[in-house]
Amino acid sequence: MQEDPEDAAEQEEQAAGLSYGEPFDSGFALAERHQLTPDLPAALAVYGELLAVAESFEDSPDVRLLRGHLLSDVGTVQLAATDLPGAALSIGRSLDLVRGIASVPMGPNGRRLWLEVLLKTLLARVELLRRTGQFDDAQEAMDEATALLSEFDDLEGLRTDEIGLSRVHLLMDRSAWGAAEELASALLTDAPPAEPYLLDCLGVVCASTVRFAQAEDYFARAEEAYLTLGHHAGRQQVLSHRAYAALRAGDLDRAEELYAEAAEIFERQRQAEDLAVCEQARAAIAAHRGDAAGAAALTASSLARFQQVGAAIAAADTMLMGARHAYERGDIDEMKRLAQGARDVYQERGVYERCAQVDLMLARTLEDNLNRTDHGVHERTSLANALSLALPAALTLEAARYDFASAHARSQWLQLADEAMQLVFRLALRSNDQGLIFELVEHRCAGASLALNHTSTADKAAVFPDAAMKTYAPDDDAPLTLGGIAAEAAASVGLRVAPPPKIVMSAEAGGRTALQEYVQAAEFRYHRRIVSEEEVPFCPPTI
Repeated sequence: MQEDPEDAAEQEEQAAGLSYGEPFDSGFALAERHQLTPDLPAALAVYGELLAVAESFEDSPDVRLLRGHLLSDVGTVQLAATDLPGAALSIGRSLDLVRGIASVPMGPNGRRLWLEVLLKTLLARVELLRRTGQFDDAQEAMDEATALLSEFDDLEGLRTDEIGLSRVHLLMDRSAWGAAEELASALLTDAPPAEPYLLDCLGVVCASTVRFAQAEDYFARAEEAYLTLGHHAGRQQVLSHRAYAALRAGDLDRAEELYAEAAEIFERQRQAEDLAVCEQARAAIAAHRGDAAGAAALTASSLARFQQVGAAIAAADTMLMGARHAYERGDIDEMKRLAQGARDVYQERGVYERCAQVDLMLARTLEDNLNRTDHGVHERTSLANALSLALPAALTLEAARYDFASAHARSQWLQLADEAMQLVFRLALRSNDQGLIFELVEHRCAGASLALNHTSTADKAAVFPDAAMKTYAPDDDAPLTLGGIAAEAAASVGLRVAPPPKIVMSAEAGGRTALQEYVQAAEFRYHRRIVSEEEVPFCPPTI
């Protein structure tokens, strides 16, 4: 029987990935319009109806691919709606279906459609993993998606740009601002379809690196591009990013106004994660203005929303903010509970610099308790406990600042490190441990930095220094370079900085080095080098 030409054309179009036939073609188009509006519940309702139809079909590889495609789109909408647990289920089911037909014989067009669905689902998984703080797993999914590119005939570079945008987002989440800016700028040169997203990313990068005029320029261009596309959801994200820039710039009135406007939109659209971000920022503003009750309420609401959607690191950051507020109002038990909860998350996810910040906060509470309470014969033990927390944390925070290429970021971390060292010296002086004080001075002198420029550390709305602007990963195998007094000079041009040398306090072979047990504790707890392998003998003063 001769095949009808129209049927043959329709089959060819479906095989090429251009059509699934009705009701799916019109359904996909309608759901996409709902996403741009955005009306995410309506988009999910459309996909739900289509999925019900697809699941009524007799099982076959083609039907599995259709179901996988629909579930992938459902997961993408759930990500936009900040339903991260739901997105995890949908994306997982989609990948199981799509990967499950990998060995089924396919023609060239069928293979292309399969690759398209697998790629978009992997990129959705990357977004899910990075938003839940699982950066290493996100990188693995990214690498799997990148490996698929060799099978595409990607003449227009669309898929390369999609992967590039996901890579930019992952770099930003890792706070690798320089690499993110370089990649986003390179992707923009070809005016890709992802242009508004890239412009928005560059605005956030510039705001994070204290270039507020450039940030506003990028935000304005992104908003115009979104407007041209009719992408209202994108414009709403630009609004919240403008609020972030205002907060970073210290313009609290404008930041509060923009965050309140964005929060109203996100609450109306039930976007819990985005709303939680707004509440977290508004809590910081309220605390800065002395509104302890308002800050506590906003912090609690933000924490609940982050926990609801499974955004672990964001929740931990909110817990750390809440711990600081609790400490300021004298609720030490609540402060300890929140701080330990945050630390557990940071430890699990490998965010060790934040672990050091938590330990420093706990050490401050021990000092405060020593000031308020007579510990009697137990004071020496209490001092030792405080020092065991404060000194390794202070060493780590001091070492961390040279991971950053920006003088602003280094000065933020230097301010925190100096405050930490001031705490350490207060505790050491109180303990009357002359040997410890001497070793502290020697270690500090060995790692003294040459300050080429001084960036103001007066940040009107700072909560904690940024884990930001890293020039390299701490476990990078690249060779170390200048250290000591030249460290600031090396870091300012993006070179790796060597930690200070070990100070040998004894002439005997294998003798003690300065702060030996505290350095070992810091390197074990926080997974970074504190001193180099180089040893420098202590030279006592001569009379």
